[in-house]
Amino acid sequence: MVMAKQTLDMIRQDKELVDLYNANADAGSEHLASELPVLKVHALGKSTENHLPDGSEPNDGWFFYKKTQQQYQYITAHILSISRPFRSEGIDGKKNVFNQLMTGIITNDEGNKPFVMYVTGTKLERMWNFGKAAAKFVRAKPIAIPLFALTIRLTTEKIDTKYGKSWVINFEIVIDENGSPAVVTDKGKFEFLRNMVDMLGETVENIIAAKESKEADVLEPNA
Repeated sequence: MVMAKQTLDMIRQDKELVDLYNANADAGSEHLASELPVLKVHALGKSTENHLPDGSEPNDGWFFYKKTQQQYQYITAHILSISRPFRSEGIDGKKNVFNQLMTGIITNDEGNKPFVMYVTGTKLERMWNFGKAAAKFVRAKPIAIPLFALTIRLTTEKIDTKYGKSWVINFEIVIDENGSPAVVTDKGKFEFLRNMVDMLGETVENIIAAKESKEADVLEPNA
């Protein structure tokens, strides 16, 4: 303990070193004792665990960001990735549910909030259609635009399905006044987003591996 105190005192005397410590405090420990930044669409009567800071329930059909308990009627975001498909246990004990995970950065307000969203059921088709629409920019010539560099507006819509009414997500690729996609032009932000692709990508793979392992144990308990 004495040695630790002496080391801390030495660090405090070097302002540049103090700044480096503070600036990199989270490096490598982003997921230690932290809650997964889940984004979901709140559905009255179904999303019973979602609560705003004052204890009230989010608005039906609004986006709910679990980590900060914030709700958004719409979201402006950069989509970082769409995962490989996997199957796992769903709500109400449903087995072998088809899932994909979508990651992104919310840019509505101050700061950039990373998110992970489980996409299942009726929400999948619109995400797939978005992927097809984005692909023409990702593969464009002479300049290919990374998916994460596009600006995307997310809204919700309630539709009728054979299982009843359900909320789905609409994806709009934001277009600027010149008719071109609104993209990231700041080099620092571009690098930040690129780094987040890798960071959240590792998180997603860990989630999928854990979900697939759990599902295998349920389906084949004696294997």
